[in-house]
Amino acid sequence: MAEPPRLDDTVPPPDTEPAVPYPEPLLARGSPLRLSLVWLVPLGALVVGIYLVLSSLLSAGPDIVIELGSAEGLEAGRSELRYKEVVVGRVTEVALSENRESVLISASLNKSVAELAVEDTRFWVVRPRIGTAGVSGLDTLLSGSYIGVDAGVSNVERNRFVGLETPPFPLRGEPGRSFVLSAKDLGSLEVGSPVYYRRARVGRVVDYALDPALDELEVRVFIESPFESLVTPRSRFWNASGVELAFDAGGLTVNAQTIASVVAGGVAFATPEGEPAALPAVEGERFDLFGTRKAAMSPPDGEPMRVRMVFDQSLRGLTVGAPVDLLGVELGTVRSVTLQHDEDTRGFALEVIAEIFPVRLGNVRRAFEAPPKAGASADHLLLASLVDAGVRAQVRTGNLLTGQLYVALDFVARAKKAEFDTTAAVPTLPSVPGTLADVQPQLAEIVASIGKVRFGEIGASLEATLANANIASATLTKTLASARQAIEQLSPEAQQALGDVRETLASAQSTLEGLEQNLAQPDAPLQRNANEALEELRRAARSLRVLADYLQQHPESLLRGNRAAPPPGATEGSR
Repeated sequence: MAEPPRLDDTVPPPDTEPAVPYPEPLLARGSPLRLSLVWLVPLGALVVGIYLVLSSLLSAGPDIVIELGSAEGLEAGRSELRYKEVVVGRVTEVALSENRESVLISASLNKSVAELAVEDTRFWVVRPRIGTAGVSGLDTLLSGSYIGVDAGVSNVERNRFVGLETPPFPLRGEPGRSFVLSAKDLGSLEVGSPVYYRRARVGRVVDYALDPALDELEVRVFIESPFESLVTPRSRFWNASGVELAFDAGGLTVNAQTIASVVAGGVAFATPEGEPAALPAVEGERFDLFGTRKAAMSPPDGEPMRVRMVFDQSLRGLTVGAPVDLLGVELGTVRSVTLQHDEDTRGFALEVIAEIFPVRLGNVRRAFEAPPKAGASADHLLLASLVDAGVRAQVRTGNLLTGQLYVALDFVARAKKAEFDTTAAVPTLPSVPGTLADVQPQLAEIVASIGKVRFGEIGASLEATLANANIASATLTKTLASARQAIEQLSPEAQQALGDVRETLASAQSTLEGLEQNLAQPDAPLQRNANEALEELRRAARSLRVLADYLQQHPESLLRGNRAAPPPGATEGSR
């Protein structure tokens, strides 16, 4: 194996030729004005950036600030502003207000929709909302919350707004018509509750507010196009929430609109039958919101009149809202029941205040029309005429199961004369004790009579009678035992006689059985003789029938005889 070369072997010896020198490199300097192709990339990016900045500046619209209660779901640089689901801007910053009670949302609108920045434009946060009125905003579960925009129509520009907590209804430009309903109670209605016409959904509740001055609710409904023409000035609205039950002489009646109205509430409207055709109602027209369909479709009652009634009996079961009727026709309802102290009699009486509607009397108002009187209205004079005719107030039982009472105005025979003050603001109707008050004294008398019965003496007499019955039963038992012993102690001759009687009865029974069997056999002599006797009887009956027929045809034969008959002793051959 060869040895590896050593380092000193590479050095040429000093007596060898010198190596050929390498040429000197020539360095060439380029022009300082010449750029490399690599610089084209950042230059192009710079140009594009400048273009985007200029384009953004030229297309940018006004900057606005929206004050909201919460920024839940909103993010700067990501959340959008949408008008009719079209992106019209973007959120640029989310910050707290100075007092930290609200959130300030800075947003930039597109230049093409700069006219949205006016004072009546409305903003709200669109997020998933689930309620009894429905479900909305489900698309934001994937895309995230955004700010909804409802364009205003004002010409006054504005860059600061207060956002709404809930979406506004209806949106501007939505086809349809709004109406206002006056209600005493909201029930289960809320924003978004449906409005029905003949159980078909035609609109929705868009707003409601309580008017402290009038102490009533104003419910605003929106009827969608093309159904707004169904609402006329004669239309009646009622609260269709829940289920309406009625139990009367006709049976059980259940009335409801739809399952949605039962759960979320709703409003229904209709025009009473027989009403003449009318033009559609104008925008914003006011209507009354009734509690039930029955109340809505009833004829107008006019102004109510308050009356006062005083009763000297317990009114347990008479509640506020109980009916007041005249011969079954409901005239009004009870408004209050209060306890009064009579200082003259040092007793207590119950005062009932009721509201009645004389218009419901119909033709009776004309039948009892009285001459005008100073300081008295026509309705007061009408009641005075009814009182003079014998009408009195009486409390009666309306339901035996629940014990509810009602006030009945009825004609009482031989009623005591009573005065009716027609000039009083709240006149007093005379009253008579109710049927329950008459029954209670009678029940008390019956209970008192029962209390007078001496049940103790009756019980003692009954115990003595039972003791005597026990003694008589024991005596009878002893008598039967003695008779049994006497029968057992009869003489042998008497017992033998009883045995002979038994044998005689047995022989008679066997004879009868044999006779029955003999008659049952068809060839028995007795049976044969009986059949022959019956045959002779049939022949005799036939001869008698022939004789009767001949005498009917020849009655003279009874005197002259039968000339055609052969002489006595003649035979068949001698004829």
